[in-house]
Amino acid sequence: MFRTPVRAAVLVVVIIMSPMGAARLRAQSAVGTGPLTSALSDTEPVTGVLRAGPILIAPGVTVRELGWDSNVFDEPPEESPKEDWVAAATPDISVYSRLRFLRISAYAASELTYYHKYESERDVGYNFNGRFDFLLSRMRPFVGGGRQETRTRPNGEIDTRADRTEDELSGGLAFDISPNALVYASSSFSNTAYDNAIEDGVDLSQSLNKDRNEYQAGFKTDLTPLLSMQLYGSYTEDTFQYEPLRNATSSAVNATFRIDAQAVVTGVITVGYRDMQPVDPLSEQFRGFTGNAAIVYPFLELGRFYFTAIRGTEYSFDATEAYYVENSLGVAYTQRLFGEVDAQIRGAWSLFDYSARADSPPHKDTLNTLGGSLGYNLRNRTRIAVNYEDARRRSPEIASRNYDRRRIFLSWAFAF
Repeated sequence: MFRTPVRAAVLVVVIIMSPMGAARLRAQSAVGTGPLTSALSDTEPVTGVLRAGPILIAPGVTVRELGWDSNVFDEPPEESPKEDWVAAATPDISVYSRLRFLRISAYAASELTYYHKYESERDVGYNFNGRFDFLLSRMRPFVGGGRQETRTRPNGEIDTRADRTEDELSGGLAFDISPNALVYASSSFSNTAYDNAIEDGVDLSQSLNKDRNEYQAGFKTDLTPLLSMQLYGSYTEDTFQYEPLRNATSSAVNATFRIDAQAVVTGVITVGYRDMQPVDPLSEQFRGFTGNAAIVYPFLELGRFYFTAIRGTEYSFDATEAYYVENSLGVAYTQRLFGEVDAQIRGAWSLFDYSARADSPPHKDTLNTLGGSLGYNLRNRTRIAVNYEDARRRSPEIASRNYDRRRIFLSWAFAF
C-alpha cells in the first residue's frame, strides 16, 4: 500500500562528484529499505555539516508553521469551524559515516506543535531511524530500523490529529555484480498503532492497527552517469489486530528511475503494477497501475517547476469502505523576482475513489489545495517564506467530511 502521511519537511542534501565516483557510490546505494528508513540518505552530506573524525553531523531546524489556522479540526461549514494560532517546528539531526567496511546513516527529529487555544492539539513527537550497510567486498548485508511517535493527520482522508506509533525492522543482502549494478533481496516488518484517536465515531485503533511484512527482491543499475534504474518485485502481508476481515496480501512489480542532481531535470519516478487480495469476500480485489513522481525542472534560469504525482491504495478508517484509490497531482512554480527574493504559486488536486465494497455505494471525494508564498533565499540554500493556503474537501455522500480551511503562516528551513 502506498502511504501519504502528513510529515514535516526534511532537508535533502546531495554530494557533487565525478561521473565515475557517482557510479561507484550509486552501485552501493541503499536498497530494500522499509517505510521509515526509506528517507535516509545514502550519500555523504556536504552542506551544514559538522565533522567529528569520520562522522558527519548535519543539524537543522524546520519551522513548519507559525501563523493562523481557520479550521483547526477540519469541520464542515455548518458546524462553525474553530480557528486558532499555531506554531510548529522540527529540530532534527542527520548522521552519516562511511568507514572501510561499514556505512552508517541515521536521522533523529522531534516534532513540536503548539496551539494557543486548543490544548488537545498540542504535541511533542519524535522520530528516529538508522541503517547499517556492511561493505564486505561485493557481498553487502544491511540492517535498519526506526520508531516514530507523532500526533498528526496520517493522510488526506482522516481529519483527526491522531496519536500514532510506527515501528520498523528491516534487513537484507545486496551483491554487486559490476561497478554500477547490483542485485538484492530484503524483508521488513513494520507496525502501526493508534491510540486515543476517534474519527467520525470510529476508534482508529480498532480499525487501523496492523502489522505488515514485506519481502522484496530486485536489480539496480546505472543507465547513464546521471540516471539509475531499479527493478523489483514485492510481496506484502497486512494483518489487522482487531479486524481480521481487513487482512490482505499484495504482489507488485515496480520500476524506479532516479535522475541525478547534476542533470537539467532532476527527481524520482516510480511506476508499478499491484495485485491486492483482501480476505473479506465483500471487498473488491485491486488490480492496477500505481506509482509516484517528484520532478524539478528549471525554467529560463529564473524559475523552477515542481511536479508531484501519486496513484496508490490506502486503507480507509471506515471498515465498511475497505480501502480507497488515491489519485493526486501537485504543481508549483517559483519565480525569482529580484536579488534573493522569489514568489511561488502552487496547487494540489486529489481524488479519493471509494468503490472497493460490493455492499456499499461507490463515491468519489476530492481534496484541492491552492496557495502561494513570498520568500527570501538565505546563503545556506534555505528559504524563509510567508505563505497563504486554501484547502477544500468535498464528499458527495458524507457531508460531515466537507470542509474549507485557510492558513496564513511563516515557514523556514534552517541548516546550521
